[in-house]
Amino acid sequence: MMLRLLRLPALAAATCLVMLSASLPSAYAAEFDARALTEQLARTAPTCGDFKQVRWLEDVGVDVKSQGHFALLGDPVSPEGLVWETTSPIENRLEMRPESGQGPNGEKLSADQQAMAELLINFFHGDWQALEEYFDLTLTGTPEDWQATLTPNNAQLAEAIEHLEIDGSSWLEHLTLNSTDGDRLNLTLTPRSQCAE
Repeated sequence: MMLRLLRLPALAAATCLVMLSASLPSAYAAEFDARALTEQLARTAPTCGDFKQVRWLEDVGVDVKSQGHFALLGDPVSPEGLVWETTSPIENRLEMRPESGQGPNGEKLSADQQAMAELLINFFHGDWQALEEYFDLTLTGTPEDWQATLTPNNAQLAEAIEHLEIDGSSWLEHLTLNSTDGDRLNLTLTPRSQCAE
């Protein structure tokens, strides 16, 4: 049970993340699509922030709440990794560098873990082209108020994830992950103006 409570969903920890302040000019609103959103998030993605997470565990019928912070590692335009650190109720730090194949404590990531780490970074940084390798995307709204639904088109992911719902403005603000086992994760992301050194 404790291991399950500590486990971060692969794409919500993430992705895990990351995240995403100026909006596109209103002249572009009529052309707002996944490409426009990618460009917007690439320009406005914060390199660090805070998160609040509520996870519904279907088999025990309980909400588990946690909070902490995240940070992209390396170049913000092309991050080399992601730190996802839970500070409450239990301290837990997850650091992933998929390009080097390194996990939280420098150990080698398995192929699946490496793929998930890359997915987390792409997800939080709004790399829709990379995400489309794993999900079918439906995007609605405007640059100032957008929503997207992501449905797995990858058989392995579809075994665990029913769909993802995300929304935001200049950055990714909320994420809901619905698992096939009835579990649900709600994540709220708040960027920081300054990141710790």
